[in-house]
Amino acid sequence: MNKGEKNEILFKLYLCYLKKNNICDSPFGKIKKLGFDNIEYNQINEKINFSDLEDENLLIEVSENLGIEKSSPRNKADIYINNIAYSVKYMSAAPPSIINHTTRKGFLRIAKKLNLDISDLDKIINKYWKLRISNQITEDCGNNNAISPFKDHKETLRPYIEYFCFTGTGSAESKHPAESLVKFEKFNDINTWKVYSKSETIDEIWNGLYFCMRDIEKGGVKDFENHPEKTLLEPWTKYSTNKYRGALSVRYKS
Repeated sequence: MNKGEKNEILFKLYLCYLKKNNICDSPFGKIKKLGFDNIEYNQINEKINFSDLEDENLLIEVSENLGIEKSSPRNKADIYINNIAYSVKYMSAAPPSIINHTTRKGFLRIAKKLNLDISDLDKIINKYWKLRISNQITEDCGNNNAISPFKDHKETLRPYIEYFCFTGTGSAESKHPAESLVKFEKFNDINTWKVYSKSETIDEIWNGLYFCMRDIEKGGVKDFENHPEKTLLEPWTKYSTNKYRGALSVRYKS
């Protein structure tokens, strides 16, 4: 497990601990139901020593006994607390991914589903490439950059980012969409936990977003020049630093 995966499991175990001991001072209040979908986690030993769980083998054993599994990338929800589906983001490791290597085809699917005009997003990506090719911005461009082509277009990007945070990916909707987002820095320090509704999330994370056009092969396109959907992909794709780049990735750095 990487650090993020390990701490997400520890976070879920700590929620089991709060539920078992009727501790109510977390953002979730009294936890009556805890699990994934309709499957309730088993009860934790109230005397559990979390420092022992630095041993990854023991952590896996304890979590499996409780019915806790590593989250699937196909799911936007990571846990159900009192029947509310939450996406969980650990903030003290590598910046969590919001959008992962998605080509224009994926965004076009979402635009059609949400009745959005993809040309608005095309203009932003085109501006990114002009700034990137002229070396005015680096490959990863944050909204903290005064000339970021993204930072003044929150409302254009909001429905796309919200979709990726809570509903699905460029290829499909999640079987387990999320309703709210919880981020934390320490799994056992409730003061580092923050919960955001769907409508609050984009405003909260906006200034910490970093945008990048990655290798189009990472977006599933193996041979761009001969690809049957080249015309559809072309508006976002440029040959840069020895690769065709046209897959948008977005990460959040707090």
